[in-house]
Amino acid sequence: MLPSSLIRLGKCAVPLVLLTPAWAQQSPSRLIAEQHYRRAEPLVLAELARRPQDIEALIELSTIDWAYGELDKAQDAAEKAVSLADGSAAAHAQLLNILGAKLAGKRASTMEKVSLSRRFHKEADRTLELDPNNVYANEALARYDWYAPMLAGGDKTKSMQLVGEVIRIDSTRGYALKAELDATQDSGKVLTDWKQAVAAAPQSYAAHIGLGKCLLSAGGENWKGAEEEARKAIAIDASRSAAYRLLADVYAGTGQWQKLDSTIREAHAAAPDDLGVEFAAAHTILDKNAQTQFARAEEYLRNYLNAPAEGLEPSVAMAHWQLGLVLEKEGRRNTALQEVQTAASLDPSLEGAKHDAKRLQ
Repeated sequence: MLPSSLIRLGKCAVPLVLLTPAWAQQSPSRLIAEQHYRRAEPLVLAELARRPQDIEALIELSTIDWAYGELDKAQDAAEKAVSLADGSAAAHAQLLNILGAKLAGKRASTMEKVSLSRRFHKEADRTLELDPNNVYANEALARYDWYAPMLAGGDKTKSMQLVGEVIRIDSTRGYALKAELDATQDSGKVLTDWKQAVAAAPQSYAAHIGLGKCLLSAGGENWKGAEEEARKAIAIDASRSAAYRLLADVYAGTGQWQKLDSTIREAHAAAPDDLGVEFAAAHTILDKNAQTQFARAEEYLRNYLNAPAEGLEPSVAMAHWQLGLVLEKEGRRNTALQEVQTAASLDPSLEGAKHDAKRLQ
């Protein structure tokens, strides 16, 4: 993706690729798959500046916009990809995913959701017509059939059949989906789902993270298993932040502060542009009401707010809300109110922040 031109320094000619960060040598698709959206974005935008009709780049841009919660922009990019390449299953699957995200959201009215549902099924049919094994289409339909009421076409039996298809195509995504759906009815099955995910794909980073999170949520001494799964994920790919976030949850939740400090240093070295590990630690400190560590949580949240958020990480509004709650715990009620009001102003959908703003007044 990088230009092949040279930068001349005196009598030396140095390849441009040697002057760029190592991550810039990776493809945007890989960066996105590893959830490095901030790193991928300039590469994708540069490619679209050169080739505005590049289908892959449009799909990548749509994914990045989705990761930042910009669903309208994500849909625009996906619509453009579909209009340029009606025969591309990947383009239709991307549009399908965005429509599904809008259907799952709370902002659409009932009439809007009816319209979205029609378009959703149209895109699903077209995607599967082009590629019957498209994992995203099967996954999206399974979710729709599970969550939609019967009057809107929901069918849990059909949903689980589609889950089986997703497992066949991509075991990690399939078992992750099964765990998500099982959690809504029988949480006792979720741990088994994630164990099956790891057994089916022992080199899957996502499977180890999923199992680790499930173990941690089970409480008790299961944190040791969660720690082990996080370390296995790091052994697979040390550049991604999810495993460090899981370790931060483990150590903050069990009061292992030296290990938490070490984990945050590891995370900063591995992914310096993603401070999600600090948000995770602060949130756990607040959740566990670790009274001696509120100053630590405040520091983490202020650090988080001083840097651009990575895609799929908590929003700026969410960070202001959490900071307000930490400040309240520290007895700084007026400053806490300001932070919570800022959160509610930035994101009116944060009902909890609005409630806390009224409570603190």
